[in-house]
Amino acid sequence: MDGLVTTIAPQSTLVQKPIEVLLPASVNESQVQAPTRVAVIIITWNRKGYVTNVMRALSRQTFPPSQLDVVVVDNAGTDGTLDHLREQFHPERVVFNDATLAHEPRFREPIEQAGGNSLGLGSLTLVRNATNFGGCGGFNTGFAYVDSVLDGAARPAGERPSFVWLVDDDIDLPETTLANLMATMARDENIGLVGSRTMDINNRASTIETTIYFDPTTGLMGDEAPRGHRLEQSHREWAAKVGGTRGEHYYSGSRDVDIVSACSMLARWSGVKKVGFWDYRYFIYCDDADWCLRFAKAGYRVVLSLDAVVYHTPWHHKLTPARAYYAMRNILWVLRKVLPLETQKRALPGWFRRILWEAGKALVYRRLFAAEIARRQLDDMVRGRWGKLDDEGPAFGDLFETMRSAKLLTPKATIAVMCPRADMIAWGDELRATLEAKLKAAGCAENMPRFVYVVRNDVADPGASVPGAPKRVVYSSRIRSKLRRQLEFFEHWPDAAIVFDHTNDFPLVYTGWNIHIDRRQPARAQIEWDGWIPRLTIAAKLAMTGFRAWRFWKNLSPYESKGRYG
Repeated sequence: MDGLVTTIAPQSTLVQKPIEVLLPASVNESQVQAPTRVAVIIITWNRKGYVTNVMRALSRQTFPPSQLDVVVVDNAGTDGTLDHLREQFHPERVVFNDATLAHEPRFREPIEQAGGNSLGLGSLTLVRNATNFGGCGGFNTGFAYVDSVLDGAARPAGERPSFVWLVDDDIDLPETTLANLMATMARDENIGLVGSRTMDINNRASTIETTIYFDPTTGLMGDEAPRGHRLEQSHREWAAKVGGTRGEHYYSGSRDVDIVSACSMLARWSGVKKVGFWDYRYFIYCDDADWCLRFAKAGYRVVLSLDAVVYHTPWHHKLTPARAYYAMRNILWVLRKVLPLETQKRALPGWFRRILWEAGKALVYRRLFAAEIARRQLDDMVRGRWGKLDDEGPAFGDLFETMRSAKLLTPKATIAVMCPRADMIAWGDELRATLEAKLKAAGCAENMPRFVYVVRNDVADPGASVPGAPKRVVYSSRIRSKLRRQLEFFEHWPDAAIVFDHTNDFPLVYTGWNIHIDRRQPARAQIEWDGWIPRLTIAAKLAMTGFRAWRFWKNLSPYESKGRYG
């Protein structure tokens, strides 16, 4: 443990106890609060309702809001966030950043507004980016503004920030979050970063993220300390005492870790100036992990405050092929920066094979654009292509109109619904009912296509025996079974395959269209043409990417930093 006395409630305690501000014996409340100033950076993009709630939560913090210099970076949003925040909170300054690259900011002269902001903050500045730089570039915009203005030469020394607090725009903040972050930071001048414990915004009794550790032999990150880690024994004892790293347990105190999340991360500003800003290449994902590891490499402690709670959506609920692209491409760059060269040579080939394998599976299992995005995780990394992914696949369109335009709304059409899970059978039934209702409403019920469910044999399927249910083609996980079941389509191949949430493990050999439905928006779909030519094209690209990755690995050399941005 880190020396802070904690009390652990019994494991049966499921309700979160009130959070208290924990101060070490050597630090009193006045030392932690005034006159310390904290710069707060919030990045937002088309979420004016969310960011409005975060701003109000800042004004309710027990740490004096008058000591907060808040910088909200509007990342070229299109929902009117800037005007909305101006009307709601009356910022002192509005600044426009005309830069096309996040690491080369070009701030125009600010628009000064009379009077103070309506939230009682020390200051409120809105920065409008002309380009969407992602979370990574947005925070870099904020860092550059704090550095040049809030910590600039024209600023009185007593008004310059000692800390910077990074905050996501879609979290909920209890009133004591910042006070607890500051209390933990005050314990040791060698602490460079303090992060928050994350709880599920939809189930506020459940913790979804606490400790995060980095395995230097593989590059993997996880909530359990890996074998041989300096904190392995301490972590095991702590996790056993509280009941685990996640779930409905009572947590208090602090833990030394390798990584904390930027959804709520407090940084020592002197450390930021020493370590540098975020790696400009990342756009989103792994940027905070990279920064934490760089702080540790510079000799700072990275600490999790278990009392500094934030409520947030679990990250995997937001996962798409495009987001997975950033996560995988960027973690490979993290490994290049933090692993010794010989460790890189051992670890990277395994990551390369994994990416190529996953891309190959997506290609076989009717997820062509996902296969191409997965391939580019590796290809763009080894070729040094950074920033935003330029092709995230087919645009989403209305499901009904998508199927109409593909000439699938006809009784002659056959549509296969891929069902490797039981919930996908229910989703298929829901889709058929919705489609049937729309066709009836349009006066063309006779155009209902024929459906076939392709169901894995370990999936419970009580609807198979219901009169009038679609035909089932049942397969097992064995390759031989999957190939043999192709014969059931030999006389009439389906005209389209529906894949839910990019999840499918049946290699339907020939079908014209793939229709991808994200269950978070079931009335919309992405459609792609499948066939031998697009498949062979992607396969050839995979082979070339494999060659480039091998050549990259053969020529590995020590990583050299690109300056203050990474």
